Parts: sequence; C-alpha cells; structure tokens
Amino acid sequence: MLFPRSLLLIAALLAGSFTASAFEVSPSAVELRHPRHLQSVQVMETDKAGYSIDRRADAVLTPADPTIVTIDENGRLKPLADGTTKVTVKLGGETRTIDVAVKMPERDPAISFRHEVMPMLTRNGCNQGACHGYSLGKNGFKLSLRGQDADADYLSIFREFSSRRLNFQDASKSMLIQKARGEIAHEGGARLARGSLADDILLRWIRERAPQDLKDTREVVRVTLVPDKLVLRPGQKHRVQMLAEYSDGTRRDVTPFAVLSVNNTQFADIDSAGVVTAAELGETVVVGRFERVFAATGITVLKSEGAFTSAPVPADSMVDRHVIEKLNRLKIVPSPVAKDEEFLRRVCLDVIGVQPKPDEIRAFLADKSPDKRMKLIDSLFERPEYVDHWSLKWGDLLQNSRNTAGIGSVYQFREFLRGAIASNMPMDEFTRRILTARGSPADDPAAVFFAASKDVNDTVERVTQVFCGVRMLCARCHSHPMENWTQADYYGLASFFNQVAMRPDPRATAAQNVKMLLVNPTAGNAQNPRSGKSQPPRFLGGDEPTLTPNTDRRLAYAAWLTSPKNPFFARGIVNRTWSYFFHRGIIDPVDDIRSTNPPINPALLDALTADFIEHKFDMRHLMKRIASSQTYQRTSIENESNKFDEQNFSHSIPRRVPAEALLDSLVQATGLPEPFSGIPSDFRAAQLPDGNVDNAFLKLFGKPQRMDACECERDNGSNMLQALHFINGKSILTRVQNPQARPGLLTKQKMTDEQLVTEIYLWSLARNPTESEKKVGIDFLAGGDKVAALQDLMWALLNSKDFLMVH
Repeated sequence: MLFPRSLLLIAALLAGSFTASAFEVSPSAVELRHPRHLQSVQVMETDKAGYSIDRRADAVLTPADPTIVTIDENGRLKPLADGTTKVTVKLGGETRTIDVAVKMPERDPAISFRHEVMPMLTRNGCNQGACHGYSLGKNGFKLSLRGQDADADYLSIFREFSSRRLNFQDASKSMLIQKARGEIAHEGGARLARGSLADDILLRWIRERAPQDLKDTREVVRVTLVPDKLVLRPGQKHRVQMLAEYSDGTRRDVTPFAVLSVNNTQFADIDSAGVVTAAELGETVVVGRFERVFAATGITVLKSEGAFTSAPVPADSMVDRHVIEKLNRLKIVPSPVAKDEEFLRRVCLDVIGVQPKPDEIRAFLADKSPDKRMKLIDSLFERPEYVDHWSLKWGDLLQNSRNTAGIGSVYQFREFLRGAIASNMPMDEFTRRILTARGSPADDPAAVFFAASKDVNDTVERVTQVFCGVRMLCARCHSHPMENWTQADYYGLASFFNQVAMRPDPRATAAQNVKMLLVNPTAGNAQNPRSGKSQPPRFLGGDEPTLTPNTDRRLAYAAWLTSPKNPFFARGIVNRTWSYFFHRGIIDPVDDIRSTNPPINPALLDALTADFIEHKFDMRHLMKRIASSQTYQRTSIENESNKFDEQNFSHSIPRRVPAEALLDSLVQATGLPEPFSGIPSDFRAAQLPDGNVDNAFLKLFGKPQRMDACECERDNGSNMLQALHFINGKSILTRVQNPQARPGLLTKQKMTDEQLVTEIYLWSLARNPTESEKKVGIDFLAGGDKVAALQDLMWALLNSKDFLMVH
C-alpha cells in the first residue's frame, strides 16, 4: 500500500450547501476515428468548500447533428458518420459545448489483438502472475506477464495446443471463451460475464478468425486520469476516466479497457466502471494501467465540521509555503513552532547524530538573537560529528563493508566519504566520482563501491536505487508491475556497466580481499534475455545515446545522471534527504519512486528539487533549507485538527533515535565509553567503519549490515526486546551504577539537590526539568543515599520516551 498508516484528516470545512462554482466538461473537444472507440464525458464541479462533485448524471447531452454522433445508453459519444458537430451539455441553467470531429474508416476495422484483446485479458487478470502470466504458465497455457509481449501471446493463443483454444466454427465453444466464462473447469474461475464488453470482443475476434495486428507499430505513449485529483466526503462517489495517447497522435477513451485500483482501500475504493467511493478520512491514490503505461489520481477524503480559518501562507520559505497551502486545502491547522530546547535536541540528533551537552543547551537558551537557529544550523555543519553522522549514512547506502572488500579498502572508502562530507563536495561531483572510479582503492578509494556488487545486474539495481530512488529489480525478469520500465530499460542500463570487472589487486597480495576495478572498453553490450539480442545502452526513460566505440560507457551515464535536466537524480536525493529530517519522505518509501507512488506534496518536492539544482547540488544548502523551515521546527504537540495527520507535516511525528545516535547519546549522557572489539578505542558508534562489529546494542536497535542498498535495511522501529534491554540490560544499569559515571561524578561536586536534578535532566534528556519534575526529583534525592538515588533517577530518564525518540 502506498500509505500504510492510517490518516484521519479531521477537517473543519466551511459550512454550506453543495452550491457549486461553474461546472466544467472534459473533454472540451474530441476527435473520433473508430466506430468502437466511444468517448465518455466528465461533468464536474467543485463546491464552495472545495469538494469534487460528479454531475454527469444530472447533465443532459444533446448532439447538434445526431447523424454524425449520438449518445449511447451509458452517456458516451458514439460516432456514426464523417463530419463535425457540437454536443451541448446542459446542467441547471448553464450550458457547455463539446466540439466533435468524426472521421470514420472506410470499413469496419477488425478486432485488434494488440489494442483490444490483450487489454481485456489484462483487465480480467488472465495474465497476472497468479494465473497464466506465471513464468511456467498454468495447465499448459502461458501468457506474458501483464501483457508485455503481444507477439508471444498471439502465438500461444492461436497456434499452441493445435489451436484447440479457438473454435472458428462456433466461437462460443472455444476453450478460451468457455474457461473465461466459467462454463468448463477453470482453476481461475469465471473471469468475464456473458454479454460483457470483454466477452463480445473475444467472441468477435474469434468469429473474424483471430486476425493478428502484430505489425501495428502504434504504441501508447501516455495515459492520463481525469480528474487529476479528487476531494470527497465519506461515502461520496465520483467517476474517473482514463485517456490514452498513441504514437500516431490519436487519443482514445480507454476506461473500459483499463486496470483501475486504489493503493489503500481503507480510504476509498473503485469499481470496474471507474466509480470511486470514498470511505474513511484520509488520502490515497487511484492507479490506472493500460497497455503497460500508468497514471495516478490523488484522492483526499474529508468531512465538514464548521468554520475554518486558513493559516497565512509564508512568502519567505518555499518549504512552508507549499506545506501550508496544502494544509489549508485540507483544513488542517499546523502545530506551533517548537520551543528552543525541543528544536535544539531535534536538530542536533538529525544533523550531527548526538544530543547537545548541557553547556551547549545553556548557551543556546541564553542567546537572544533572532537568527540564532540559523546560526546554530550553520555551526553544526562545521562540527566533526556532522562528518561522522553523514559519512555513516552514505557508508550504509553505498554498502562499504568488510563482507565485500578488505579492511584497508573499507577504511580508504570511509576516508573518501568523510572527505567529501567535510568539504561539502557537490552531490553531482560526488556521484560522478563514485560511478566512474577505476583502479584499486589505493588509486581511487571510490572504486570500493563496485566491490559490493555481485554482478552487473546488482550494480544496475544499486545505482538506480541509491542515486535515482528507483527500484529496478522487477524489470530484470519482466516488465515492472507498477511502472513503465521494461527489460529493454533494465539491460540498456546494464550496457553502461558491463565493461567493469573487479579483480584481485596483484599489487596487494599480502592483504585479504583487496580488489581493483578494471574497465574493458571493447566489451559488447549487455544481452536482453527475452529478445536474445544485444541491448544498446539506454538511459532510464528510453533515450539511447550515440556513444564513441571503445570508451568507458559509464562516463556517458554519469554525465546524464547528474545533469540538471535529469528527472530522477536531484529529485531522488532531495526526497531521500527530506526523509532524514522527518518521519517519511515526500515520496515514501524514498527509494521506490514511480508514477504509481506519487509525492504527498508534488509542489513541495518540485520546488526543493529546482532549488537544489539552482544551488549546484549543495547538500548543506538543502539541509539548511529544510531545517530552517517552520515545517521542520514544529512541535510534536498535536491539535484537534491535525492529531491524525501523519503525512502532511502539520506537526512533528516522533521517531526513534537511530542505533548509533542512541548509543553515542547514551555514552555522552553517562560519561562512559563503549568498547568496540577490533576498533580504535576512541571511536564513537557513528565512526565505525561498517556493520561488522559485534555489538549487541547496535544490533538490537537496527544497525544495518550493509547487505542491501535499501533504506529499509536499517530498522528504526521499537519493540519489546529493546524496552527490556533498557530496563534490565547492562547497557544502562552498569553505566549508571558505575562510580565513574555521570551520577557519581555529579554527586562529588558541590551542588544542591535542585542543581543535581537539573544537571541529570540536561545530560539525559537535553532539556531542563519542568517545575513539577524538579520537585519530584528533589523529593526523591532527599533523606537517603544520594548517589543511588541519582543513579535511579538517571536510569528512569534514560528509559523514557523522551530519550529514545526524536520529538
């Protein structure tokens, strides 16, 4: 599901009736060239409260010349004869007109296998993976998965099994028809009803002796869903329409042929006719698929609850402007900006991966300058902990690990990453350095990136997932089930990287697992296993560049990837970076960007991406743009309107502190270091070279082993074992009870009980205690073993959600 967590958007919409603004009609002009290609009409309004209203059932459609076009029983335009005319759409006292041009073929076209039969087989599920689209087929009948290979499917239906699937004497007795109807035994059950459009198409095709049109070169180049977004009340219905554009310039209403679904049926559902029914309050997406091309329409389900006052839209922050504009549309009131202590701890954990110290907290609270938050963000970029924190993230993503490279190579790549972060190397340059590296780690440490790849396919998938945010694994074996990527796209990318090979470095025979990257410029292209032919290099999206022979093809790929015009690179990096400061990406998951998984706020992502490109791929600028926004700085305290909002950034959503930041903050709070076997004694958790360190705490709290390029390898969830470890485990108990730990050290200083309580709160939770907390703490310290009491107090604070969560 696109949105796996519930979102109940409690919206205080303006009170009022369904009295609407002027209605609109879609399409406003139509050209009909085929007697079977009917055109449905959308009649839509948006009421004063912003809800979408389907008025098609209330409208009257009248053709000016009924000999050219007529209106069928389902309200669709049906062509009859050549000519031009108009169709009047009347609703209430208003009218609109649709310009209609009809150009009929000289004779009735035969049923198209490619554009009618195949889409119907797909719509009815015949070629899905659980049925005949399975790699081995079912019961001797195999179709290509989701209709990706029309040529093979035609042969399978028409020629295999001695043509017994088709009966040209009596089409209704064809095995293809009888099994699909459920008239004879069929494991998949009845897939179509007698007399349905699919039934009629298949019967007529067989009666026409199953003509083929495999030489038809027309392809669907784009599909769209109308309307492009819907705002509905619970229980409200609204139809959607899918339009297809072909390579020859023609357009067609393909709603009866399309596969339509909703990503999260908790919030809405859709039937086979394209009618959406709103359910619970929330947001989801209608996904439409036709002939391997996808489109999506966003659905927001709201309810009216009285008056709402829109928040002022900031003009000085692109982040806040686009977030507030959407919150106003959803009638959500954002939470206020967090107080200084809450902001300071949050931004320190997110930017440098460790809590602020008491002296840093006091200095920040004492600073009265209006721009102190901006100055703080700038100062964090200069801290060594910033380099530790972000080189750790990139080490995870790029899978720098002793599992695939020698220990010396791991440290060399680690130092390359640290140098890039410290110098604020632009992200485009950083990426080119990695993707075009060659030689041994001593020659170029970035070459270690390729050591983690098992083969060329692994490199393709890692590169696209990390640097484009796109998952290509499915396209290795078949066309992607949720995106337009094909095997030609996959192996076209492979042709950029199949010149590369990792071999043992002959100059480092004394060291284990030291590899060098070799490039064979004369290597041919990758082979597409489906076609059995050499696949020319192809950029993601279809363009095939003309390359000079016997050159390193990675250079062309890296130049394309990091170009400001590239639709994937900057967008993917921006979205991924955003997720490090929030509980989710603008597109989520961050490394599953596709047309069927659209951004929750497209305008926000577009603006940040354009700004990132304009500032030359400057990562610190991007982070500052995010961290300096009110959106990032909002408190986690909810209000009545946003308490169920978990997607639109109306308040901070608490998230668990990552494993290394949690351990480093624990070490800092208690004052006792964590020993790591085989690692320099002064290393913090964020400085570890890879995941091959035997540490129970880091393992329990989800440190990745760098076996996968997916963000999902890091587990930032919470569970009972973690809670039990904090309550009873040695990580906390042995630390707070150690005489050299923070409680013991503080009690040796001349402090009052009030000062002791305050200090232990500052070290543990990076904030001052409230007055009630202070009183409880003072009472707890009075009249007993002060050291033991302070140890118990610190143990309790470290076990609280305030320590475990970024909030």
